[in-house]
Amino acid sequence: MFARRILQASTRIAVRRPAPARRFSSILPRPTPTTAKPTPFLQQYRTMFIQTATTPNEDALQFIPGVPVLEDTGSRRTVEYTSPRDGLKSPLATRLFAIEGVKGVMYGSDFVTVRKEPDYPWQLMKPDIYAAIMDHFSSGRSLIREDEEGQDSMSVGDQDSDIVAEIKELLESRVRPSIQEDGGDLDFVSFNEGTGIVKIRLRGACRGCASSSVTLKHGVEGMLSYYIPEVTGVEDVGDELEAQAKREFDKLEAELNNKQSS
Repeated sequence: MFARRILQASTRIAVRRPAPARRFSSILPRPTPTTAKPTPFLQQYRTMFIQTATTPNEDALQFIPGVPVLEDTGSRRTVEYTSPRDGLKSPLATRLFAIEGVKGVMYGSDFVTVRKEPDYPWQLMKPDIYAAIMDHFSSGRSLIREDEEGQDSMSVGDQDSDIVAEIKELLESRVRPSIQEDGGDLDFVSFNEGTGIVKIRLRGACRGCASSSVTLKHGVEGMLSYYIPEVTGVEDVGDELEAQAKREFDKLEAELNNKQSS
């Protein structure tokens, strides 16, 4: 369970060797030992060795290529794509979304989290995912177009109030490291000073995870309200924003189809 007072932050360095087996963080319920065992995949192609690590979400896997994924910017920034259109900003995401069943892609410092539709088995999808990741990192191409690199939502800006700055700092130092260990992440969305509600967006393996409500209530909300009395609750608006983006994508796709048929 999530420790009420202090979560020890961990620092990991991406190196060119097989990644160690991942530990499941205390902020999320532990999976059974049969699902927690990392599964290596070895391909004799430029000696790249890819490991997979399970997450609390059975429809999300971490793929650990043993090389740096996101460039080190001094923060714990991650980048996520939740639709094929969104994935056009990244050559690797575009390739992964072309695999039937892929629902989402997220990059971390040394891992790629892939989310899938529930009806698609991993054993049929893994070979194509391995191939896409190996081909990309062997090609030397950029992971993300330079004009698409955005700002981390946890960055404290001049416009942020003292309370918002405290919330961001606690999320960054106490919550984010544990969540990223399990292939997920979270964004700060807003804080309502009138109601005391903090809105966040769970990402990566945390999306659609059955344990996300436990993460919010006993993890994030408990910690924030302990250190910041003004915080009365935490809400995840990730599904709402994702559904809105999907509606906009479907609308645009329908308009394009109508133009082509007319």
